[in-house]
Amino acid sequence: MKKTFNRLPWHDAELLNIRIDRSDPGNNDEVHLLICWPEGNKSELIFHDCYALDAHLNFGIIAEETVRDAICLDSSEQINEIRDKWEKLGSVLKELKQFQIETNSTNSQIVIYSCGYRIKDL
Repeated sequence: MKKTFNRLPWHDAELLNIRIDRSDPGNNDEVHLLICWPEGNKSELIFHDCYALDAHLNFGIIAEETVRDAICLDSSEQINEIRDKWEKLGSVLKELKQFQIETNSTNSQIVIYSCGYRIKDL
């Protein structure tokens, strides 16, 4: 999963939409990203089993929201904090990953903490 995510053609891909699905809170928490890849095809990335979302978004700039870089991490201080929190509640989150996306146009950052994702080609 990590290698696949990191190998996607992120640089200069365009972030078109961000959607948070909490229609079944706690059972189905998802973050959806609509991406237009540099080749022109579009995909929806659906992050499932989400445990946190950190977003620092800058607005007001008239430009496409292109991606500078994206990476999936297996370990970080933030992942450890989330795992520790949930372990106290009886849940072991061995599969938890940190998906980090940085943009060019607005210097924004989106960080999704989830146990996985899937790609839906559009």
